[in-house]
Amino acid sequence: MRSISAVPTSGAGRAKLAGPRATLDRLRTRDRIETIARLRAAVRALGDVDVSGWDDSTLTEHLDEISQALCGIDAELTRVAEAVRARGFRIDEQRAA
Repeated sequence: MRSISAVPTSGAGRAKLAGPRATLDRLRTRDRIETIARLRAAVRALGDVDVSGWDDSTLTEHLDEISQALCGIDAELTRVAEAVRARGFRIDEQRAA
């Protein structure tokens, strides 16, 4: 497992970036922040899904669509988790407060 070290928050010790490189770094950072926001939005969206109140005929009617969506979610979740693990990081489950 890799450790994460802190980066100084003051301007001391940091090189000032200017020009295209600084713009590229800001774009990458924004993309990373947006990626995490999309992951969190997916969790919230799935948290809103509740089929427990559906009757059996409704569930049966939509079972193919639900199965396809769940398999797609599983495949994408597995892909992202494997990419993280391939870099040597662990994915730890959050403990309840």
